[in-house]
Amino acid sequence: MALVALASAKGSPGVTTASLVFGALWPRQVLLAECDPAGSDVAIRMTAPGGAPLNSDRGLVSLAAASRKGLSDEVILAHSQQLDGGLDVMLGVRSPEQVGGMGGLWHPLGISFNQMQNGDVLADCGRIGASSPQLPVIQSARLVVLVCTATGSSVAHLRERLSSLVHHVDAQLGVVVVADPKRRDGVKQVWSVLDAMSVPVRHRWHLAYDPVGAAFFDGRGHGRLDKTQLIRSATDITAEMAALVAAPPQHEFDMAEAAFPPQGEWGG
Repeated sequence: MALVALASAKGSPGVTTASLVFGALWPRQVLLAECDPAGSDVAIRMTAPGGAPLNSDRGLVSLAAASRKGLSDEVILAHSQQLDGGLDVMLGVRSPEQVGGMGGLWHPLGISFNQMQNGDVLADCGRIGASSPQLPVIQSARLVVLVCTATGSSVAHLRERLSSLVHHVDAQLGVVVVADPKRRDGVKQVWSVLDAMSVPVRHRWHLAYDPVGAAFFDGRGHGRLDKTQLIRSATDITAEMAALVAAPPQHEFDMAEAAFPPQGEWGG
């Protein structure tokens, strides 16, 4: 199947919430892997079936200890657990200090995630930079999606990170802008910035900034989740992402695209 890596260039634009939402809506079997070296948020936010607490000792750190036996699908899944609602998750490190114990796991982990036979993997990679330890996971992904807001500082860091990232990854690139559904002008300004760049960001999406919907992924939600603006906007985005990584790698289409250039506008 395929690995999709989600990350931010700066701050906290909602990568973990977006990852949880996309994972909950994913149309195939999927594993959400917390690859953020800053520490796990999912164990704090979410619960296991029946409201039981998640086992914070079971995840990337325990997998690192077991990885000397190889990283088969069975080994990876043995160190994952299920959230209330059914989403499979591999918890990340509890604190940044535990990253040192990961050793050289990041590179083989990214390859194994991208080659899992029984489902896709969504990797929440948190904030990334040139020296980020989780960069090998991003380099192994079929699709890399940067999450930002429509603020000037967030877009400036997005532009800088994309300019650097394009030299380190071969994956398709996408951008998700988290913004108020009424702020379409702000989202269009982000698209204008991307249009002015030489970086080929082919996939662009607008995810609704919706505190009511986001509360469900922070253990505080009430009412009908499916009626929230967050879920309504995420449904189409998730379907498009899943379809992108279900297709063969992009280089297999190069000849066809040369003969039949793509038509229409950018997605999103």
